[in-house]
Amino acid sequence: MTNRRRSATTRSVRAQTPEQLLELTQEYIRPLIGMIDELNEAGAEDELRVIRQQLTRLVFRAQPLPRAASSPKSRSAGHRAALSPS
Repeated sequence: MTNRRRSATTRSVRAQTPEQLLELTQEYIRPLIGMIDELNEAGAEDELRVIRQQLTRLVFRAQPLPRAASSPKSRSAGHRAALSPS
């Protein structure tokens, strides 16, 4: 049995421009808005809570990745430099 979550995230995506990827992403997001509205109308509080948690995780994934300053070597070198006397 395959791991559905992993197989969904490891699907190969053709090399595309950021603009093309944005448009493709929008094609997935737009229908979700309507489905969330329907869940609200149905009073599906538990289901909406689950979706809210998943969307919160997506918000953090949608933030730009930090530059080289986030690498462990850069951080430790900068930390050592800040601690060493001048």
